[in-house]
Amino acid sequence: MLQLNTTIDKVNIYRNGAEVYRKGTAELPEGTNTLYVYGLSESIRLDTVRLFSTEGITCSNQRFERISEKNSELESEKIRAKIALLNKQIEVKEYQGNLWKSNGDFTNRTSQSPAEIEEYINKLPERLEKLNLEILDLGKEIAELQKDLENAEEVEKRPLLAVDIIAKHSGTYPFEVRYYETNASWSPVFELHTDSKSSAELRMRARINQYSSEDWKDISVSLFSGNPSSTGQLPDLNPVFLNFQETVAKARNASFFSGAKMEAPMASGMQLEETAMMDMDDTITFGRVEAEEAEISSEETMTEYALPGKRDIPTGSEGTMADLQKYTLNTDYNIVTVPCLDPSAYLIATIKTEDVPFTSSINAAIYLNDIYNGQVYINPDLTKEKIDITLGKEEHVHVSRRELSRKASTTLFKGQKVVDYAYETKITNYSASDVEITVKDQIPISQNKEITVDVKDLSGASLESGTGFLTQKISVSSGKTETLNLSYKVSWPKDKNIKETRTAGKKWCPVCGAEVFGRFCPECGSVVN
Repeated sequence: MLQLNTTIDKVNIYRNGAEVYRKGTAELPEGTNTLYVYGLSESIRLDTVRLFSTEGITCSNQRFERISEKNSELESEKIRAKIALLNKQIEVKEYQGNLWKSNGDFTNRTSQSPAEIEEYINKLPERLEKLNLEILDLGKEIAELQKDLENAEEVEKRPLLAVDIIAKHSGTYPFEVRYYETNASWSPVFELHTDSKSSAELRMRARINQYSSEDWKDISVSLFSGNPSSTGQLPDLNPVFLNFQETVAKARNASFFSGAKMEAPMASGMQLEETAMMDMDDTITFGRVEAEEAEISSEETMTEYALPGKRDIPTGSEGTMADLQKYTLNTDYNIVTVPCLDPSAYLIATIKTEDVPFTSSINAAIYLNDIYNGQVYINPDLTKEKIDITLGKEEHVHVSRRELSRKASTTLFKGQKVVDYAYETKITNYSASDVEITVKDQIPISQNKEITVDVKDLSGASLESGTGFLTQKISVSSGKTETLNLSYKVSWPKDKNIKETRTAGKKWCPVCGAEVFGRFCPECGSVVN
């Protein structure tokens, strides 16, 4: 039986599957022979297997069989025979040990002299210990054979390609086998690196997985951004009809933060010290070991990332990592606080939406001064010009907000009930340098003409009509405290009750109050930022 033993030379990995290239050589006599190709995975698509060779070789009658069906002497059977023999040896040694122990009982026995009894008892522990060590060694040998048995059984379950080969001349011929492996994939992993001063760097990496039951060693690897031929289906267009909406949704307050949301608590965001390892005599400063990036080429439907050099991708591993590409993002940094919701200050990185190299949302690990700082969700919403990314809490800035007063009164002449609200926000800078802080607050917005909100004191903050959002940027010197005041009054008919609602994640038209899902109001057509 002519055998072609192959090893993996190259792999093209898609998001859900891989094209595997195997190579090998076979010694062929002149004429027609049946060649059996070994090395195929059990999880391949059999209809994708193709065989390549040089000129002078033609093939026909390609079919698949099982290795176990073509071998009368299977490797697994040989290993089972060895394991059975070793188990018998263990049984013999255990029986021998039990005999020695039973012979050590000299009760009612008078044929041995006291000296003989003493000698037997003294030698018995040494003999038993030697037997136990031999049994232990046999057990270790069986454990190794069990691993070999599992591997042999795995190999014997694999398909075997049988091909009728016609060789014009006898000789050694090279062959290449290609097929599609279903138990392989890769997924992108993102890292956002920043020092809170200069441009941020978004790094795209890859996590590669394969479960083909075979280690891929010393192979060339290319990653593709999609899947072969089935990257999608052209959607059908359906008519879009416009009509009048019968009811108008009431406007409510939107949330302050959008675009990027933290998924894990952050550490302090400012003035992190450079990572270093202390030795007895000197200090060594460590920097990240940079990996060579992939060579990128774009095809008609996919992007290829050709990884440099050769790689090992073991089967069943949690993931082999590879560096693909880096993107520099022009970044503005600000310290922002929203004291009415959270008495904390946050370090915020602002980037332009158009600079983000992806249109779909991603999760990225944040590294602030090369220190892991949690995960962030980045959503490149193309309807917005900028994206705010929360890098972590600024613990050198302390923020407090308290209600100074809430006074209710009644205006008899107008039949109105009036409530005056007053709040005080204090911001203290404990860092060694002056800082600029953006303070965001809010006042309620009336959705009924009978309810009026009158501003009394905003401490210089700008008011956004339609949302009631207040924004101002203040400078706080090192070791100093700045105080901001906010006061307003709300009036409504005294015979009615009002309620306050807060809805996050929605937008409302400042003109007519309708809920808005894009940039334009569906009711009045107003632009909504």
